[in-house]
Amino acid sequence: MAVTTKNKKGIYKLKIMTQTFILKKGQISFDEDRILISDNGKRQKYLILPLKVFWILFGIINIRRFYREGDQFFYFFWCVLVVIMLLTIVVIMLSRSTKSLILLDEVKSIKVKQLISYKTLDIKLKNNRLRRVIQIEEGDALKEYIEKQLENLIRK
Repeated sequence: MAVTTKNKKGIYKLKIMTQTFILKKGQISFDEDRILISDNGKRQKYLILPLKVFWILFGIINIRRFYREGDQFFYFFWCVLVVIMLLTIVVIMLSRSTKSLILLDEVKSIKVKQLISYKTLDIKLKNNRLRRVIQIEEGDALKEYIEKQLENLIRK
């Protein structure tokens, strides 16, 4: 929805009104030139990270134990595989953004995706970082809004 406003010089300006969508724990608002996100993304990122580091240390300890005791190669192989997978997950998590204010000039693409039981909003930034907003309650309305309003602004 757009509104025309008059500034001090008497020039009319088209202003896009703020559109807000509800998350399970927070909200996301789209202004004319920015996206405001209030969720617990930063908290989630830093709560999960120590857990991943713990599992990496657990894998390394088991690799040392299997190597010292001369256990089967099978266990050694799986421990190495688990450590590599967890390190990859940690690197991916650290490359994600938790910014709460994103200018539309910084956005490369924006998509609504359906994960297992909830919808997410993936905002890919021009610096190749990803800002994921999870548990969107109004996923269909958000997808429709993005297709109608934001696609033209992002592709400039």
